[in-house]
Amino acid sequence: MGSKPFQGRPLLFTGALLWLTIGIPAQAEESQPERARDLRYGWALYDYHQGNAFEALTQLAVAREQGGIQGHGDHPALVEGGLMLSWGMTREASRLFTRLLGENVEGSTLSPDIRNQAWFYLGKVFYLEGEHTLASKNLDRVDGDILADANYDLFREWIYLRARLAMISPRFGDESELTSLKGQLEATDIWSLYLQYNSAVSALDAGDAAAAETDWKELIAILDQTRHTGEPDAERQGLLERARLSLSRLHLRENRFDEALEVLGAMPMDGVFSDQALFDYAVAATGQGRPERALDALESLSDRALFLPWRQQVPFARAYVLEQMGVPERALPAFKRAADHYEARIGELSGIRSRLSEESLMAQLSVQRDGDGMLTDPYGRLRVEPVDFGLAEVLATEAFQQALGELNELYRMQSFITERQSRFDAFRTILDTREQQRQVRIAQTRQALEEQQADQWRQLHQEFRETISAALAGEDAEFFMTSEQKALRDKLDEVETTLAELPDDDTTASQRATYQRMRAYLDWWIVDDYGVNRWAAQRQLRGLNHEMERFQAQRQRVEALMAEDARQAELARRIADSERELAVLGQEVSEALVSARQILLNRVDRMLAAQQAELNGYLVASRHAQARLADKLFRASHSAGAGDE
Repeated sequence: MGSKPFQGRPLLFTGALLWLTIGIPAQAEESQPERARDLRYGWALYDYHQGNAFEALTQLAVAREQGGIQGHGDHPALVEGGLMLSWGMTREASRLFTRLLGENVEGSTLSPDIRNQAWFYLGKVFYLEGEHTLASKNLDRVDGDILADANYDLFREWIYLRARLAMISPRFGDESELTSLKGQLEATDIWSLYLQYNSAVSALDAGDAAAAETDWKELIAILDQTRHTGEPDAERQGLLERARLSLSRLHLRENRFDEALEVLGAMPMDGVFSDQALFDYAVAATGQGRPERALDALESLSDRALFLPWRQQVPFARAYVLEQMGVPERALPAFKRAADHYEARIGELSGIRSRLSEESLMAQLSVQRDGDGMLTDPYGRLRVEPVDFGLAEVLATEAFQQALGELNELYRMQSFITERQSRFDAFRTILDTREQQRQVRIAQTRQALEEQQADQWRQLHQEFRETISAALAGEDAEFFMTSEQKALRDKLDEVETTLAELPDDDTTASQRATYQRMRAYLDWWIVDDYGVNRWAAQRQLRGLNHEMERFQAQRQRVEALMAEDARQAELARRIADSERELAVLGQEVSEALVSARQILLNRVDRMLAAQQAELNGYLVASRHAQARLADKLFRASHSAGAGDE
């Protein structure tokens, strides 16, 4: 037992992430707002609390690309770091925290308390992953005084983690530092008790069995005392049983069977380690020369399901004890039953290995689900239990849990990509509908243009311009006459026609004289107003030109829009680009799925192969024992027959 088992590990990460998302202020002097000031931030928090870490990370990434979240300071970045930790992106989270908090934390809007806890949680994650160098680097950034004032429970855990690192390697601390760290915890503190247990393990690994024995005995005495004086504590009870089991095995290793039996006799029959204690009790009793007591323990253990790999040695051990008791007639069938059991189990494992696939593996795992799919803990691991407890050993390993979680997340990503790809069909339908509507509008517009007779008006305008230009060039004053002048001219033309039909007499002579005076007046009037009339005509022509140019420009724009829809083309291009990118991502996810699936199956296959090899050893030993006892009984029967003769 190299460290605290962290049975409540998912809850610890839940607390860390809840702290990162809702429990910290946006600034040191500013209280946490009751509601999100930025809608995108609120949406990201909603996705997180729904358990959709990937969607929440996506929302934050999109918001960052669109200019960032406003009104929350560095808080969204801390939330993103927490989500990365829950997603298993520890390296990315470390880089984000380092960039956000910095070595000297200058310019950060976060309070020292918040920075402190951020480094603590990041260091703890690396410790749990076995990245001790990174864990030490981040835990060393924590200010112990600030952490103790803010959260004393975290301070105690921080002391434990640093002490464990100091035990693991001299790089992370010397003996004096370890002693100083231990002195900051009370002797009865659960973290101090775990340190004492691990200190014994470290001493045993270093070859100092006496120091390990002393540490375990002191630990048992403390736990026994607190067990009788305090309220029941499952964690302390489990540690007490583990310490007794470890101490008894130390005695067994040194053939101190009486002391081992004394320690094992104090263990409860319904505890966490009761089965292992029963087997060790049988070993100790056999070594003490009391095989009948060993047989009683093994019989009790045989009544329980042999689903754990280590329990597979029970049938062989039972037969061995019977042989030691001097009853070979009972030991022989016991060895035969053991051999048959091992042979059948090896056959089962061979069949499982030959049929091993993702489907058969998942059929042996019971995954908790809700309406939205598989449930995961805050660290991204599936909430799963084995249907076949033979898989319990490999399922409990960190590597298998990570591989299983990654496989699940890859399937979620694949489902997400498939769902997004299905939307492209809807987009194409929308584009087709837009194009049909556009063609209808184009037909209506062309009909309207035809009704306007634009070409005829353009031709008339051109002819009018040419006529005015010719009149200007020839200084044709009559062309620029006003309507009044034209009316007077037409009247005089009628008078001239009438006078031409009348005879020449005194009366008509007077009228002709008047006509001549009126004609002369008209000519003078035309010449006198020529400049003004010409300017007025030119001004009207310029206005007409301007309006015709506008008309032409608008028509050309309409024609261009009818010829090509740039917005429609841009939408189609973006959809095509997104489709290609999504297809590439889908291919990458598919390849990653194949790799993750193979990694998972390889781990299970190696575990099954190791079990087969172990069972094969018991099978061979059982067969040899059968042969030895059969020969012994055969010789004994022949010897007895010769004596009778």
